[in-house]
Amino acid sequence: MIRGFENDSFIAMIFEKMRSNHDLCGKYELTGNTIEWEFNDEFIIRIARDYFGISKKLSGKKENHLTHWHPDDDDLYDDICRLGTRGNITVIHKTILYDGVIYSGPETECRIKRKWLFGKYYYLRAKS
Repeated sequence: MIRGFENDSFIAMIFEKMRSNHDLCGKYELTGNTIEWEFNDEFIIRIARDYFGISKKLSGKKENHLTHWHPDDDDLYDDICRLGTRGNITVIHKTILYDGVIYSGPETECRIKRKWLFGKYYYLRAKS
């Protein structure tokens, strides 16, 4: 679904690429210059030009911001596919001083199995 009137043409192109990729999990919509991606029942992802942010859903409309980064235009769609392609997993490590993606790719190749080590690990599994 496309809402809003002034879409960034680059973000609109990325959104159309996402729509045509049937291996991406979750639901997404274009709102103005941002793609809102409901990855699953636990996580929401916001994508804009030069911005990729991941949050964990809490009760109601509250969210716990986990991490974000600023990819180049050439890397944005690759990051989307690495994170959201069915069978992939993304691991985020969040501490008091640091948060970031430490692995994103095929779940069969992921060697990170920790639940806690100087912070919390979040696992985003692309299943449906």
